[in-house]
Amino acid sequence: MGQDRTVNAKLNEIDSLIQNRRLVEARRKSDSLFQFLNNANSPKKQGDALLEVRYRQALILDRQDSSPAQVLQRLLEIKDEAEARHLHALTYRTLLSIALSHEKAENYDLTALYLDLAYRQYGKHNLESLFSTYCIRKASFHRFKHELDSMLHYANMAANYAEKYNNETDRTDSYTLLGSFHYRSGNYAEASKYQRLLLDHHKKTNDTAGTAVSYVNITSNQFKTRDYPNALAYADSAIALIHGLSPSLKATLYKSLAEGHEALNNTDSAFHYFKQYHHQLQVQQEEEEKLKTKSLEEQYQNAKKEAIIRSKEEQVALIGFLLAVIALATAALIKKNRQINKQNKIISKQLEELMKTLEQKQILLSELQHRVKNNLQHVISILEIQKESVDFNNIDELLRGNQNRIHSMALLHKKLNVSDNVNDVDLARYVAELAALVKDSYDNHKKRITLEVSCDIEIMSIEKALPLGLIIVELVSNSMKHAFKKRNTGRITIALTKDDLTNSLRYTDNGEGFDFNKTSEKGLGQEIIKGLIDQLDGETETRGNNGFELTVLF
Repeated sequence: MGQDRTVNAKLNEIDSLIQNRRLVEARRKSDSLFQFLNNANSPKKQGDALLEVRYRQALILDRQDSSPAQVLQRLLEIKDEAEARHLHALTYRTLLSIALSHEKAENYDLTALYLDLAYRQYGKHNLESLFSTYCIRKASFHRFKHELDSMLHYANMAANYAEKYNNETDRTDSYTLLGSFHYRSGNYAEASKYQRLLLDHHKKTNDTAGTAVSYVNITSNQFKTRDYPNALAYADSAIALIHGLSPSLKATLYKSLAEGHEALNNTDSAFHYFKQYHHQLQVQQEEEEKLKTKSLEEQYQNAKKEAIIRSKEEQVALIGFLLAVIALATAALIKKNRQINKQNKIISKQLEELMKTLEQKQILLSELQHRVKNNLQHVISILEIQKESVDFNNIDELLRGNQNRIHSMALLHKKLNVSDNVNDVDLARYVAELAALVKDSYDNHKKRITLEVSCDIEIMSIEKALPLGLIIVELVSNSMKHAFKKRNTGRITIALTKDDLTNSLRYTDNGEGFDFNKTSEKGLGQEIIKGLIDQLDGETETRGNNGFELTVLF
């Protein structure tokens, strides 16, 4: 446990270094932690932690502007391993990082795909504390798609969730996005508010580059609102940190200063900063040309290496082809000699399997006949008992009740898995179709009675399924006949669940309700239900405060 806390503390330290762009130090510490974990003795736990370190190493490479293809390849490998280890939070974060990689490459279809995958991961595994990161990526995606309303929506959500779960990285990213939105919308005062929040954060974390960027952005906003004194004050602060800026940001600062001094009729200053602006544009252009030259050189070297590899691969392929031809010819000769013996063995084996199949089908047929005989005996017993009933003056109702009982047995046989044995029933389908069949037999379509069935038990033997089905027949019949006489709507719910030792049938309706434990002089259904519960060795629990509820434990 102590070692786990130490590892988590080191991971948090690396995260803080990455957030504050201290990437060289972050890389050194992540490499050191990786080496430490690689030499540890607990494979599974250390394997999970190693994967977390590898994820951070990929983030560092991404922020160091390494090859996008290399970063993406690493992230995809980490995602696959995290999924295999059931590391749901790491899988979610990696999917969002992959979405960011595709966003940078302007592959927006793939960006949307991985954002959707991350959202499913969030919903499936209740990762609410990490939801702000999804909102950040979603807002950024809509920014590049120029969908500003959606960008604002997700940026505000990111700020709220980051504040709730104290996620400093996402909180500052939400400020960046909200500042960008208001700048694009022309609300420069509101944009400055979020830039000042970013400035406070960068100062607190001693992020010199971030501080300089915030000064430049606030300067630009202040000039837009013609607040020249404050704009010049922020510009002075930005110039003090000018060495931490990229050529493009330097150009932005100098352009704003030139325009501001021009508006103040400071001609000499405006001209000075305008020259600085053009100088930085030239520097930026030269750097871009260098990058293009470097990229072309890398492409040339890669193409050269690929040509050498292809040449060697072609030679290896030719040798492999010749060896394969020789091997195939040898194999064909051997196969020719063995073919007759092999065919004889196959025929003998098939004959043996056919004899076994025939014997098995005979046993299954005998067993099926036995089941049918027993079930017909159930029907005869019910009819014998029903002769004593004095409440069935309506011959239609009498026939319908018996018809439903016989349907339950016929449906039961239909659900048997005859290909393997005649004892297993697909209980979920059986109960759903049986309950619907009985409900429909009583449904006059003038009342809206809904039926909800759920079943957590996949397979049940016919000995248990038959009485269980008959119980459901009687309960649904009673509800349809009696529970909703004085109302036009109703609901019947059937739920079958199980734990380690006990199965449970919970039946409810929201009708008039009745006392199940009170002996009724009319009707046969209640006595049949109690007899069937005894057959299951079951126990009952009843409630009738609001409708009827019966629970059978067996």
